[in-house]
Amino acid sequence: MEEEHNEDRRNTGILPFEDGTFLNYKIVKSRRRTMALQVTKTGEVIVRLPFTASYRLGHELVLKNSRWVYEAVLKIRSRPVLNQFSWADGSELLLFGEKRIIRILHDVRRKGILIKESSEELTLTGSIDGEDTVRSVIKNWYRQRARQYLEEKTAFWAQIMNTDYGRIAIRDQATRWGSCSGKGNLNFNWRLVLLPEDLADYVVVHELAHRTYMNHSKAFWSTVEKEIPDYRSRRKRLREYESDIYQKY
Repeated sequence: MEEEHNEDRRNTGILPFEDGTFLNYKIVKSRRRTMALQVTKTGEVIVRLPFTASYRLGHELVLKNSRWVYEAVLKIRSRPVLNQFSWADGSELLLFGEKRIIRILHDVRRKGILIKESSEELTLTGSIDGEDTVRSVIKNWYRQRARQYLEEKTAFWAQIMNTDYGRIAIRDQATRWGSCSGKGNLNFNWRLVLLPEDLADYVVVHELAHRTYMNHSKAFWSTVEKEIPDYRSRRKRLREYESDIYQKY
């Protein structure tokens, strides 16, 4: 096996571009079989390697694809910045793909904050001292809704697909809707409660299919297609939601 120099063992690097700018990137190793180069929605560059691959191969992969990285990052940085979401009375939220209006009822006598959901509104009652409080309370409420919602969906689809799984974790992931570990544990993004239900179904089926195939082979996609025949269109719609949701929530 070829010995690596010290500078090749680093899990971070700097990629220079022809226009004089540069970009930091990082290398992440995991139990995967192939190398991959990723530019996240926020413009972060991540090289993903199997545990058995040397860091040197990761640095070489970035340099080899520097033009692609530059264009991908430039595209992200050139996007118009959306108006910042306001967590105030009268603002619109998403829940299961439908709009809800935030309503705030101030009640200094109440201990804690009560959230009441209707088909059109999400009403907060209590001693509320600003948007930071509203954001924190609603996000926590979303996460609680997501746990019950996704646990029920996962149990439903696992029975249909005749598969099992370990624990379910609800996370605040910046780039993924879901993931499945080698031990069968499932991670889901709480933002799935913002999406139409059929898109959440697609994500759950996608992760459960990894219980049989820990890859994205033809057999894997056949398993997904068996349960979600229109998975391609759902996957496309899911991507269309991503930019707006990740910037606002």
